[in-house]
Amino acid sequence: MKRFDSIKPAQSISAIRPEVRNLSAYTLIQVEHEIKANQNESPFDIPVELKKQVFRYAETRSWSRYPKLVPTEFIDELAKYTTWYKEGILIGNGSDEILQILTLATIERGNKVVMPAPTYGIYKLLSSSLGAQVLEVPLNADYTFKVDRLLATVQRETPQMVFICSPNNPTGCVIHKDELRLLLSSTKALIVVDEAYYEFSGSTCLPLLEKYDNLLILRTFSKAFSLAGLRVGYLLAHPDLVKEIAKVKMPYNLNFFSIAAATLVLQHRELLQQRVEYIRQQRDRVFRQMQKIPGVKPYPSEANFILFELDKDVKLVFQSLLKEGILIRDVSHYPMLSKALRVSIGLEEENTRFLECLRKAVTEEIIEPQVVE
Repeated sequence: MKRFDSIKPAQSISAIRPEVRNLSAYTLIQVEHEIKANQNESPFDIPVELKKQVFRYAETRSWSRYPKLVPTEFIDELAKYTTWYKEGILIGNGSDEILQILTLATIERGNKVVMPAPTYGIYKLLSSSLGAQVLEVPLNADYTFKVDRLLATVQRETPQMVFICSPNNPTGCVIHKDELRLLLSSTKALIVVDEAYYEFSGSTCLPLLEKYDNLLILRTFSKAFSLAGLRVGYLLAHPDLVKEIAKVKMPYNLNFFSIAAATLVLQHRELLQQRVEYIRQQRDRVFRQMQKIPGVKPYPSEANFILFELDKDVKLVFQSLLKEGILIRDVSHYPMLSKALRVSIGLEEENTRFLECLRKAVTEEIIEPQVVE
């Protein structure tokens, strides 16, 4: 295998737009672990029988042919699940692709984009890559949305777009319908509400979609639906908006296997509700137990993860957990979160092991290990 460091620097790098060259790439450490609690995935896999149904379909379906240009059966199932017009649904290769399509269709150089901070980093990355001026509004000290400041910023700056993740990643707070209604009625900006964790909170702004055509809702199959490995997401918006946004979507962007699996999961969503309730109960249990650990301050969450602050050095605690085979998320580089880590809720035995190791890490003297970059 050729060594990368043996190749000369590319003279053509100047062809890459400066907005892109100035970005920091999205990164995630990849290390060996026994318990994976760093990406807010579901701890439950798809049941074997449902997998077998998808496999049987894949065996009989030609792989040399493109998927349907418009997968109507899947969109019909989404329309039933969401109670929204099928003409107002756009599907994508994960909600990240929908974000990319959405920003490509709406944002140009010099536009202003407003978002809370800290929040999901892809909003800023995509907006900045298109030359937008990103205006970040800090959360409250308790990591809830500072709605009055958001409102004032939107009214003063007249942005092209506003991003709100609700429940917010990585803090778990939600924006309430009355607060969102106030924002929607105060601006002509497109307000994108990312409801990736909606199923865990039960809180949705969907009832506002009929009245406010500047509202767009993002959702995903990567969390509650256990399909992170197949990359399926969707957008809910006014049909007129979806028609225009879809013009910059690549054709056949979702493969037939993912379409079949997502359709089948929707048809068996009663199983989803059982699993969501399990995770909610575990989340609340883990939160209560974390409150009892000296030097640990967990924050209330409406998602499938918990943000917590530490009196001890977060990187040492992170490494101590990793030494025990537990991989969580170090979010200490996010705005406001220099003392924070985030843990995804897993199975009961995984959560119990995390709590035991966290208690050990913060109450015992930590010998500084080698830091994983």
